[in-house]
Amino acid sequence: MSTAATLADRVVAAAPSVGPVRLVCVDGPSGAGKTSFAADLARALGTALGPVPVVHGDELYEGWAVVAGEADRLAAFAVLARRVEAWLLEPFRRGDDARIPTWDWYAGVWGPTVTVPAAPAVILEGVGLAARGLREHAVLSVWLDADDASRLERVLARDGVGVRAELLAWRRDETRWHELDGTRAALDVRLAT
Repeated sequence: MSTAATLADRVVAAAPSVGPVRLVCVDGPSGAGKTSFAADLARALGTALGPVPVVHGDELYEGWAVVAGEADRLAAFAVLARRVEAWLLEPFRRGDDARIPTWDWYAGVWGPTVTVPAAPAVILEGVGLAARGLREHAVLSVWLDADDASRLERVLARDGVGVRAELLAWRRDETRWHELDGTRAALDVRLAT
């Protein structure tokens, strides 16, 4: 049985944690494989629970600044967690679907608003999406990691070498954020990809 299937069984066995939703948080540094893992887990969960929405951090960050107008990215990651709470968890607690804006990285503005159903399970994946204020509501929290060289290679292959300077700054900030938040040590499961 795959890791995703094993963890899916654990999520299915859990009681809903946010209204009717079993919240799953997947975090780790850039290039660790969070998006691929979340897709695998959503497929595994879908067998028992039906379609499982995955909310990606890249849709919620306001570009490299994380949250525009914040003094630094560490403060921005904390604001991001509060936004996710308001945008997603509050509607879910009421049993309502959430409506969230998505960031258009090319235009540098908020793009279309999407509906995230209050499904039996919802996965949040991205840097900062298992922050303390979010993971305490999760039925499962997963830390993914890989060696530095592999992570850098993956991101540059996906997003292009033009992001290298921003990515290197982002990597310093995400490391500081994860240390400040204590993310890695606090999550339920730690996996290497």
